[in-house]
Order: sequence, then C-alpha cells, then structure tokens
Amino acid sequence: MALTSWEVAQLLARWMLYFGVSSVVGGLFAFNLLRHQPVLLLCIKGYIKVGVLVGSAATVAYFFILVGAAMEEGLWSMFDPEMVSIYWDSAAGSIVMVNLSGYVIVALALILLGQASSENVWPYSPLSLLVASFGIASLVYSFSLSGHSMSQAWYYQVIFFIHILIAAWWLGLLFPLWLTVRHATVEESNIVLENFGKLAVITVSILLLCGVWMSYELTGWQGLLSSDYGFWLMVKLALVAVILAMAAYHKLYLVPLILERGNANVIQKSILTEKIVAAAILAVTAMFTTFVGLPMH
Repeated sequence: MALTSWEVAQLLARWMLYFGVSSVVGGLFAFNLLRHQPVLLLCIKGYIKVGVLVGSAATVAYFFILVGAAMEEGLWSMFDPEMVSIYWDSAAGSIVMVNLSGYVIVALALILLGQASSENVWPYSPLSLLVASFGIASLVYSFSLSGHSMSQAWYYQVIFFIHILIAAWWLGLLFPLWLTVRHATVEESNIVLENFGKLAVITVSILLLCGVWMSYELTGWQGLLSSDYGFWLMVKLALVAVILAMAAYHKLYLVPLILERGNANVIQKSILTEKIVAAAILAVTAMFTTFVGLPMH
C-alpha cells in the first residue's frame, strides 16, 4: 500500500515514540541489572535522557502531524488554530498530556531526585526510582488511549499494559546489554547476561501469552489470512520469532562460550543484529497500530 508524505511522517514519529518509551523502561531497569557496573551507569543515564528527549519530541510531533494530515495542505496547516483545538480536545490531546507527564516525571527522577551514594554503587535514591516508576506507568498507559484497545474491557486493558511494559523492557535493554559485553570484563558480562536470561525466560513467556490472547480477543483469528491486519500481524510474529531464536541462541550457546573463550566479543555482533531486528519490530508495530484496521468477523 502506497503511503502519503503525511503517513510516512506519522510512522516515523510513532517509531521514535516507541524508541523513547523502550529506552526509558529498559534504561531504568538497567540501573538494577548493572548496579555492580558503576562505569556503565553514566552511559545508561545518558541513554535514558536520549529516550526522554526523543520520546517527548516524537509525542509533540505526532500530534501536529495528525493535524496536518487532517488538513491535507502544506506544512503550516499543522498549526491551524481551529484544527489544533479540535484535536487537543480529543484522545490525541490526552495522549500528549499523559506522555509528556510521564517523560517529565522520569526526567525529574533522574535530574532532581537522583542522589549518588559514596557507599553504594547504586546510582540513585530509592525515592527517585519510585518516582520514575510512576513516569513509566504514565508512558505505558498512554498506549491504551488510542487504537483497538480503547473499547475493550478492563481486564484487556490490564493485559495490554503488561504486554507493552514487557516489550519495552525487553527491547529497551538490548543497548545496555551491548554496552556490558563491550566494556565489562568477561566474568561481569557473563553474570549480567545470565541474570538477564533467567528473567527473560519468564517475562518473554508472559509477553507471548498476552499477545496471543489479545490477538484472539480482537479477531477470533478469523480473516487473518485475507486481511491487511493478518498480513502485518504475520510479519510482526515472524520478526518476533527471529529475535526469540536469537535470544535462545545467546542463552544456550553464546553466553556459556564467553567464559570458555575468555572474551565477550563473540556475542557483541549478535546483540547488535538483535537490535536491528528490534528496530524492525518497532517499525512494523508502528505500521500495524497506525493504519491497519481489524478484519471483519
């Protein structure tokens, strides 16, 4: 399907929004996963700040792109006062407020409340992390304010929240893991990857169960092979299968090989490839959630 310039802009902005949320969620969890790697924590803080900036910019840009797409005129149509007012009073305006509130809360947690301790490698106070968790909740909740989930029951909303949270956690942690194998010692890299692998077995299983259940709840698995929704769902599932296979390869083969060979270079390129696949998953998800409707059943 051919996309207009406005639709391409929507996809790019939405992809950047996903990147921002994933960076914040994965980065904040990385403070726990890498708490014994103080040399990496400054990089992780920078990673979260980039996520906050990119996500905030994408949130604002997406709103004005929606306005411009509705006007179907030049770039200045994005700022048409009447149309901006109409969109601001809709779900699009609510999403902007909820998203920006989440990013502001995370930024405050990092900049104002974070207190480095000379007695502990933990870089921020428990209060700052508690505040940041409210920011994460706000960011993840914003996804339920648009799309197919809006009209669903409360239990669907809960499962949807868990699905988005785990997906952001998983994809957002790939960069911190890559930093670890690039800069930490062999023994430290092995410990971090082992700990992540144990958590991932549980969390990714929950992620998949949530995704399968939501897909069935929305479609009854009818019309999937003959609809755009089904096509993009299959593309997304294929990419998820690829990244799952890579994760299993890491856990079962490459991670034990780190100690055996005495270096972590063996897994660096593989994690980099996994990041590329993750970026593709976010791109397909952006297409999936922005332009594709549910099949009739």
